[in-house]
Amino acid sequence: MCIRIRFAVPGSVPIFDPATQTIALPLGLDRARAYVAARAVLAELAVPQGPFGAVCYCGEQLDLTPRIPYQRTKVMAHGA
Repeated sequence: MCIRIRFAVPGSVPIFDPATQTIALPLGLDRARAYVAARAVLAELAVPQGPFGAVCYCGEQLDLTPRIPYQRTKVMAHGA
């Protein structure tokens, strides 16, 4: 997969960073809405999408599973 997904606070990073090939989605999105948002960004980038999931321009399905769960990042941010 060529495009990676990042969950971030809206406005803190660009929606698509061409240097890192990363799409930034808002924190707290459920899985279904994350796929809708990723498909919308990919459509703006002229990447054809199939009927299900979100597809990278290389043809592989995007993995929207966060690498570190949001709850863990919150605890780590407070130093606990």
